[in-house]
Amino acid sequence: MDEMLKRIFDELASLRKHMATKDDIASIEQRMATKDDIASIEQRMATKDDIASIEQRMATKDDIASIEQRMATKDDIASIEQRMATKDDIADLPLIKQAVFEILEAVNEIPTIKQNLADMSEKLEDVIATQARHELAIQSLAVRSLVHENEIRALKAK
Repeated sequence: MDEMLKRIFDELASLRKHMATKDDIASIEQRMATKDDIASIEQRMATKDDIASIEQRMATKDDIASIEQRMATKDDIASIEQRMATKDDIADLPLIKQAVFEILEAVNEIPTIKQNLADMSEKLEDVIATQARHELAIQSLAVRSLVHENEIRALKAK
């Protein structure tokens, strides 16, 4: 019986050791939520339908990545701005157009100018040939003139 008592006391000691005290229960009660706390949380929390609705309206990471790939970056815009003409750059455009039209007209006249040049070159060759003939005639006449002068002198001298 002593042994049985000892076992009972050991069991009681073990129970005491593992049993919660009033302070333990009070501490647990302070940390635990009441039904009112839970009701309040339930009112503030989103339902599965709320979450599904939000998911439908929200963009995914893939949507954002796709948008980022299609959108221009600040560097892209800066590069475009550097390559684009300003108002000052195009202010002279009418004058440039006029100059281009004038050059185009001149370029269109080049075949006519070439033909005129070929015609003039041909005429110049004719003039040079004629001038060469005339030069021979003048030299021949100069020789005759000298011969005649010598004959006149010879006749005067007699």
